[in-house]
Amino acid sequence: MGKAFVNKGVVLCGLMIASLAMAGCNAANPVANNPSGAEKVATFEGGEVTQGEVQEQLDLLSQQQGGGELEPGSPQYEQAVAQIMPQLVQTEIISAYVEENDIEVTEEEVEEELAFAREQAAASAQEQGLDVPEDEAFDLLLEQSGLTEEDLRNDIRELILPGQKVQERVVEDAEPSDEEVQTFYDENREIQYTTPPQRCAQHILFGPDQEELANETLQELENGGDFAELATELSQDTGSAEQGGELGCIGEGETVPNFEEALFDAEEGETVGPVETQFGYHIIRVNEVNEESEQPFAEVEADIREQLTIQAESEQFSQWLAEQEEQRNVEYREGYDPAAAQQEMEQMMPEAPPEGGAEAPPEGGAEGGE
Repeated sequence: MGKAFVNKGVVLCGLMIASLAMAGCNAANPVANNPSGAEKVATFEGGEVTQGEVQEQLDLLSQQQGGGELEPGSPQYEQAVAQIMPQLVQTEIISAYVEENDIEVTEEEVEEELAFAREQAAASAQEQGLDVPEDEAFDLLLEQSGLTEEDLRNDIRELILPGQKVQERVVEDAEPSDEEVQTFYDENREIQYTTPPQRCAQHILFGPDQEELANETLQELENGGDFAELATELSQDTGSAEQGGELGCIGEGETVPNFEEALFDAEEGETVGPVETQFGYHIIRVNEVNEESEQPFAEVEADIREQLTIQAESEQFSQWLAEQEEQRNVEYREGYDPAAAQQEMEQMMPEAPPEGGAEAPPEGGAEGGE
C-alpha cells in the first residue's frame, strides 16, 4: 500500500504524521472493495500504484482539510493527485527495495523506536509547559493523532523502520567538513546564535486621566509598597494585572517608543514612571537586565554538524529516489502523471501583471499616440 515515508531524522511529530497516513489507508474499506480500485495508475520495475491507493490518500487528505469528497476532473482533484502521486511512487520503490534486498525489522527494534517516541512525547509536553508523566504525554499525543499504540507500533514495523534502513544502506557518509560547519556558524551568527538585549519587567497601567493616582502609587512603592499587590489591585492592563504586572522579557522594537525608552534606560531593580504612552500612564519596574549575548561556536558546533549531516543525507536520499524512478522506468496512466498535472496547472494560472500592478499602456503612451 502507498504510505508516506519518514526518515530517521524526524521526531515524534513525524512518526505521528506517517502513522496518520497509514491510518487513513487502513480505514478506507469502501474504496478497497471497489473493483476499479485495482486499476494500475503507475507502474515501475518491481512495483505499482493502484487507483484504490490513490483514492485512499485522497479521502484522507479531504478529511484532514475538513472538506467534502474531491470530484474527479476538478482542479482541486488534479492538484491533490499531483501532490499524492510522488509520495506513493517513492514509498512503493522503497518497499520494492526492501523486498529485493531482504531487509528485515526485528521486534526489538520496533520496541526501541516506540520507547524513543515516548521520550519525545514527554519532551514535547515539557516544552509546552505540561508537567505530566511520560505515559500520559504519550497517550495524549496518540489521542490527538487519532491513533492507538498498536497502530503506531505497526507503522513503525511496516513503514518507518524499513524506510530508515533503506536510507542507511544507500546514503553515504555525509558528515560536513570543519570549514563547512564554521561557515554555517559565521553566516547565521546574528540570526540564530545571538540573543538581542532584553529587559524583564513588571508594570502598572493607569488610565489617561489617572496621572495623579500614578504618582501617588509611585510614592507608595518608594515607601515599600508591594509592586505585585498594587499591580493586581490597580492596573488597567487586566492581562498582566492577574500576574502581578509581569510582562516577561521584552526586546527592542517590541513595545511603544516611550515605554521602550524608559525600560531600557532603567537599571536592574529600578522603578520608573509615570511614563506616558497612548495607553495611559505606566509605572515600570525592571527586574532583570539581559545584555546582548552570543553563543560561542564551541557550544553549538555539535548541533550544527548534526544539522548539516541530516540535511546532506536527506538530499542524498532524495537524489537516490529520483535515480530509482528513472532506472525503474516509472510510467503513469493518463491523468496521474504529477509532472504533467503540474505543467497543466501552471498553464491555467493567470499571467502576472507587469511591474507597477497595472496593465501596460498601449504602445505610443497613455494617450495612444501613433
